[in-house]
Amino acid sequence: MVGARCSARGRGRVHDVLLRRKEVLRQRNYQFSLSTCLLGFCIFVSIYAFCIGIHRQRNHDFAINKPATSRENKSRASVKNSENSIVIGPTIHSLNDLTQDELHPKASHNRHIVSPPPDDKPISLVTCETTAGYLHIIVHPSWAPLGAERFLQMVESKYFASKVALMRCINGFLCQFGIAGKSEYNKQYNKNLQDDKNWLPEGPSHRTNELGVKRFGKGYLAYAGSGKNSRGNQFIVALKDNERLGGGSPWEVPWGEVVGKESFDTLDKIYTGYGEKGPSQGRLHREGSSESIKKEFPRLDYILGCKLVDSR
Repeated sequence: MVGARCSARGRGRVHDVLLRRKEVLRQRNYQFSLSTCLLGFCIFVSIYAFCIGIHRQRNHDFAINKPATSRENKSRASVKNSENSIVIGPTIHSLNDLTQDELHPKASHNRHIVSPPPDDKPISLVTCETTAGYLHIIVHPSWAPLGAERFLQMVESKYFASKVALMRCINGFLCQFGIAGKSEYNKQYNKNLQDDKNWLPEGPSHRTNELGVKRFGKGYLAYAGSGKNSRGNQFIVALKDNERLGGGSPWEVPWGEVVGKESFDTLDKIYTGYGEKGPSQGRLHREGSSESIKKEFPRLDYILGCKLVDSR
């Protein structure tokens, strides 16, 4: 009897152990199945995301390479402007945007070796668009009446819209321009002007003053010439302060100057690598701003147009 009872108890215990082991195995199988499902889901999500990324990249590449509509171009320009703070269009729109020193300059410790003639005639704001940026020019008829009048006539006749080459630009010195991009435009201004009276102090002893200010300031505008009464349709603008210009050559009397930071930044951007070896005056007179000149001098800058913005 005792042996039978022990045998029964032993079998019961073995049965309990087997049941517990079976339950453990069932739980392990469940956990393994769950892990497998989760792993499979993660792999699926990763593959799906990868495929979506490739699809979007292909669409992006296609959007970049396909021809854009005018609306898309405007939208891209707007985004570029907001993200990179690129200024679209000129920053000066009227004489009201300028300071009194810019409107009616006087001699100071860092600019103008002497005070220019007082403005007893209306001054004008002309904005020229160039391939290097905008140039804002104040034209002062009281500085050089005949020279100022000729320049304003050229602006009003759309002369500079012919694409005028900045043909002789020398680093640290000056840039010469004025020959029309279309040769027939030059005929209107072939007649030379009489010289205006020079208001700058002349001679070697007046190259700088006691404050170190040089005679011909950066951004001064005058005519190019070759003798008495030789001013025509060519100009110079100083790329740096210069002590020699305006010291006696009658054509170098300033009739205006560029104003505003944007203008001085543009002067610094004008390409000067060709120097004296740019397109010759004779060739420009014959060809204008031709395709052959563009190919031979690909980095040459141009004036694309000038507009009278304001006057008072």
